[in-house]
Amino acid sequence: MKQPTQEAPRTMPTKDRRATPRFQAKPGNTIHYGDRSAPIRDLSIEGVFVLDPDPLPPGSELSFTLSAGQTDISLEGIVRHSIVDVGMGIQFTNLSAVSKRRLIIHIASLVSAPSMLTEA
Repeated sequence: MKQPTQEAPRTMPTKDRRATPRFQAKPGNTIHYGDRSAPIRDLSIEGVFVLDPDPLPPGSELSFTLSAGQTDISLEGIVRHSIVDVGMGIQFTNLSAVSKRRLIIHIASLVSAPSMLTEA
């Protein structure tokens, strides 16, 4: 009788689930909120990852200014995830037409960010 062959366990391919691509921020790109400021790791038309070792907790809503070169962009957002000693992912909310246009112009000058599959 023939022995059944054993297949290697199948795993789901790891895939970046973001709806829009992320782009690496330029040196000097920061956000300013309250009395704090922090550099940006990456940016998309829907959100930003901020390098802040003391991030706000998920669910926090904030108004902030994104300094993108010579342009300041007024934004609102909600923290979707935080990683202590690393930073936080902020999803933009109430994006005005002017802010969206400024973001698109700035993003056009950036390069694609590497996929960060362990972080959403």
